[in-house]
Amino acid sequence: MPNWVDGQRKDELATADRGLNLGDGHFSTLRVSGGRILAWPLHRQRLQHACQRLSMGQPDWDSLQRTLDQALAHCDPSEAVIKVVITRGCQGRGYDPLLDRPPTVIVSTFDYPQHYLEWQRQGVTLDTARLRLGTQPALAAMKTLGRLEQVLLRRELKLHNADDLLVLDSDNRIIEASAANLFLIQGSTLITPSLARCGVAGVMRHQLLRSAADHGWTLQVRDVVGADLDRCDGAFITNALMGAVPVIGIDGRPLPIPHSFSDIQRLLLC
Repeated sequence: MPNWVDGQRKDELATADRGLNLGDGHFSTLRVSGGRILAWPLHRQRLQHACQRLSMGQPDWDSLQRTLDQALAHCDPSEAVIKVVITRGCQGRGYDPLLDRPPTVIVSTFDYPQHYLEWQRQGVTLDTARLRLGTQPALAAMKTLGRLEQVLLRRELKLHNADDLLVLDSDNRIIEASAANLFLIQGSTLITPSLARCGVAGVMRHQLLRSAADHGWTLQVRDVVGADLDRCDGAFITNALMGAVPVIGIDGRPLPIPHSFSDIQRLLLC
C-alpha cells in the first residue's frame, strides 16, 4: 500500500523525526466506505484540536485534502482504511521542541479489517485487563503516538478467551476497550466513561454525544465503575472503523443486546 509524506509519495521518514524518536505527534484512522471517507469533518476537528493542545503548527489542510484524494484513488472503494499521522518533524533538539512550526504529515492506506463486519453482526466478549492505564490529564482524550499501553494490552489479550479487553485506570475506573470507546445502555440513557484523566476520545463517541439527545437519548459522561455494569441493560463499543459493536459478555457473564441498540447503529450511519 502506498504512503505519502508531506504530500509526496515516499516510504521513508527522517531518522531525526520527533514522532519516531519521542512519540511527539498524534494520528487519526479513517474508514473508507463506498468510495468516500466517513466522518472526515470530525477527524479533521480532532487533528486540529490535538495540534492546538500540543502547540504544534496546523498542517496545510488543502494539501492534506489533495493527498487524501490521491490515497482514495489507491484504496478499495468498497472498504479500506486511511491513516493520517501528524508529527512535529525534526524541529528542536532533545526534549525541547520548536513550537507552532509546520508539522510533518504522513498518510498511509491499509486493507479494512474484515473481522469488524462479523463483530457488528455477532457482538463481542470482553475480559477485564490486568494492565491499568496511567492517568495524565494533559494528554487525556488525544490519540497521541505513544501507544505502548495498547501494545501491551494486545499482548495480554492473547492470554484471554475474549474478543477484546475492558480497560481500567489505576483507580479502577472503567475507561474503554483496548482500541474502542465503551457505552452502557440503561433504559433510554447512554453512559460513557469520562476521559478527563486518560483514554482516547474517538470520533464515533463524539458523533453519539453530539446527536443522540436529538433522537431521544439521555447522555451521561461520568466516572464508570464495576457496579455500573451490573445495572446496565446492555453495552457496546465504538470506533471509526467498526462503528458500533454490541458487547454480549463481560468476564464470562452474558449481556443481552437491547432492542434499542439497532437505533444506535442507524444513528452512527447518519
